[in-house]
Amino acid sequence: MDIEICKKGKTVNIYDPFPIPIIEDEINIDNKILKEFCLEQEKNVPSSVRSNVGGYQSPELSLDAPELFELIKAIEWSLRTWEEYLIYPPPLVIANMWCNINYYKDSNFVHLHPHSVYSGVYYIQTPKDCGNISFEHPALDLLYHYKTGGHDALFKGVSKEGRIFLFPSWLKHFVAPNMNIDQQRISISFNIQGPNDIRLKDETIYN
Repeated sequence: MDIEICKKGKTVNIYDPFPIPIIEDEINIDNKILKEFCLEQEKNVPSSVRSNVGGYQSPELSLDAPELFELIKAIEWSLRTWEEYLIYPPPLVIANMWCNINYYKDSNFVHLHPHSVYSGVYYIQTPKDCGNISFEHPALDLLYHYKTGGHDALFKGVSKEGRIFLFPSWLKHFVAPNMNIDQQRISISFNIQGPNDIRLKDETIYN
């Protein structure tokens, strides 16, 4: 945001030329269907090991799965609705999705999502103390040279059932441990590409 400030008879312009938009939206869909779908994946499909520290992370899901239809349409609606705030211009398409199930003390370490332009996460089940997502300032290493020591270089997003976050794929992020002993944190993550992006046949594009 660019602003003009007049102070003590002097006018200055203050520019913020490189904003990093993180979009938080609320989606009203049937989470019971998605929860059952994710638990079924965990039951029948071995876990991948990517950014997850414990817990379950599915391989890529079929985007044709009927259980994902409402979620995909809702994500596409959010992309169209907030496109003026996105760094990358439309049209944009969902490239892949996967389930995350985090039990007590399970987490996701710092990572990014290569070969995509935008990524996101949708929260299906978020019990108390289940852990929130945090985004790192891109210049975090440089900020350690200043007196803040980088302590103010995190943006924390609250995990909430029905909430979605959309963010640039190159923005590093992590998810705190689920400290709820009795219930899992369940979410679906996804990557977004432009229609002309080339994806190698055997190359995964998620973390």
